[in-house]
Order: sequence, then structure tokens, then C-alpha cells
Amino acid sequence: MTETTTTTSTTAQHVLTEVRNGTGHIVLNRPRQLNALTAQMYRDLRAALDGWRDDDAVRHVLVTSASPKAFCAGGDIREVRDAVLAGRIEDATQVFATEYALDCLIATYPKPYVALMNGICMGGGMGISVHGSHRVVGSSTLMAMPETKIGFFPDIGASWFLPRVSRPRRRGEPSPAVGRWLGLGGQRIGGADAVALGLADALVADEDFEALAQAVVEEGPEAALARFAREPESSPVVERWAQIEDRYGAETLEEIAAAAPDDLAGMSPSSLVRTFELLERGAADDDVRSCLERELRLAADTIARPDFAEGVRAVLVDKDNAPAWEHRSVAEVDVDAVRAVLGEKLPLPL
Repeated sequence: MTETTTTTSTTAQHVLTEVRNGTGHIVLNRPRQLNALTAQMYRDLRAALDGWRDDDAVRHVLVTSASPKAFCAGGDIREVRDAVLAGRIEDATQVFATEYALDCLIATYPKPYVALMNGICMGGGMGISVHGSHRVVGSSTLMAMPETKIGFFPDIGASWFLPRVSRPRRRGEPSPAVGRWLGLGGQRIGGADAVALGLADALVADEDFEALAQAVVEEGPEAALARFAREPESSPVVERWAQIEDRYGAETLEEIAAAAPDDLAGMSPSSLVRTFELLERGAADDDVRSCLERELRLAADTIARPDFAEGVRAVLVDKDNAPAWEHRSVAEVDVDAVRAVLGEKLPLPL
């Protein structure tokens, strides 16, 4: 018997929620902005998950998108930049705190959390999907953590999952080098790559996403995925594995920059240093919450630096793609100052 359906939404209807047949269904509904996540959306997502955590009527959570083009293109970083330019650094930092607390909740959620990552899934979109228990991609899925291009760094727990990517059939043997390749240059990968690297659990045909979502509601995640999951095609990243490890497995960032200049061209030198050092810390950590708390401290420091506002301006505001970075090369960045920041953490509002 199908249980009574209840539906709620925010005033702007950017996050729709429904409970049906034991499924707490969240729909990201900001399609014109490719579901770019605002501070209010983080709060609404958190409210839904908090409400369902101990609700016996909800056996699992399903997150989908109202946009056929994107699951989620990331956080609405222009909103953060506006706060920074207005001198409201604490308010901007609070946006990240709210986001990272949501990511931590998803990573530790006591019920199955199914994310259907159709189309574009970048930055903050990976934060609300990759940390889940059932991560589903399609052939058209496009993943990336492109933050170094805007004067920021791969956050949302990337310092936890990027150093732990691994080859198929070699799970438990992470490749920090491939994680660096993904994070430093914001490399884009497809659905087959995501499954191969351990960033997704299953691949389905693009045309089956809607039917899969319905099956999750009617049958539950395991039965639905057993019916719709397909064998992924070959992964281009796996085919390049040895080359990537050769270039990005060096001991220093300067060596990597010399070996892969085209990959890192145009990225903020400060962001490259922050990312390299952050991933080193994350690889040695043993807890996703700890990684997120370190990222929050680094975020508070990074948004107060010139490269953040300038990078967002160049890529997302004026769109001239001609940022005037604070430093000309990674060699000019004060590594000790970055490491000092990474030695601190800020608590998440859990």
C-alpha cells in the first residue's frame, strides 16, 4: 500500500520535498541557474534531512533535479562574493559553514541517501551527492571541482574524497596523484570516470533517470538500481592513469607545475598552493568532519584574499576570463602562511 503523500516547498520553490511510500524525495528546482545552491537552499535541504532523520515514515532519501541539463552546477558563489565586497566576511563565512554542515550531515546520514547526478555536477553539487550512500551517474554526467580557476579551492569535503580516489578493482589503494590532477586543474570527468574512481556507485542510461527515480520510490534503492544499472563504458581517466601519476605524483607543487603547465595555466597561484597543501592534510586525516572543519578555516582565509573576488569577477561576473592574480607563480606564494591556516579548524554548526 502506498502511504499518504505529503508535499512541502520553500517560498521560492527552489527546494521541493515530498514523502511518498517511505521515500523522502528532494527536488532541486532552480533550473535557470542550473540549481546553483544559495544559502537558503542549504538551509532548506538541512531542514528536510533533519526532519526525516528520525521519522519512521521515511526509509530512504532521494535527491533529483528539475533540470535536464544539470543536477547542480555548484554553490552560488556570486552571492558570497557580494558579501565579501560589502565587507561582510563573517556572513560569507557563515554561508560556507552552513554548506559544509549539510555535507557532513549527508556523509554521516543514518538512512540510504540516493543522489541522481544527471548532467552537470560540480563544486557544491558534488558536496550534496558524492557524500551519499548511493551515487548514480549517467553517460552525460559531467563532474568537476573547478575552484582554482576562481581564486578558491576544492572544498565541500574534497580534501576527504579526492585523495582517496582509486582504480577499479584496486579499492583501498588510493591515488593522491590522481586526486591532485582533479583538484589542481579542475579536470572534468564523465560518468564512467566517476564510477571508475569511486566517486559514484552506478551508471544508468540518461533516458532512464526518470524511471529510476520512480522505481526508487516504488521498490527502494537496491531493487531499483539492480534493474537499471548498466556496465559503464571504458574510463578515459583510467586509460591515462600512468601518465597522470607520473606528472602529479611529484613531491612538490613546483615540480607538478613544471610537468603539467597546460593543465594549470590560468589558475590562481595562491589557490594552487592552498589546494596542494589542503589535499596533503586531507590524505592524512581519518574523518570527513575534520576535513570539512579545516576547509572552513581555509575558506574564511581565502575569501578575504584578493584572488577570490577577482577570480569570481573574471569567470562569473564580467566573464572576460582575464583575472589579475595576486601572484605570478606558485613560487611567490607564502607556503608557511598557508600551512599555518591549515593547522587550524573552525567548528561546523551541527
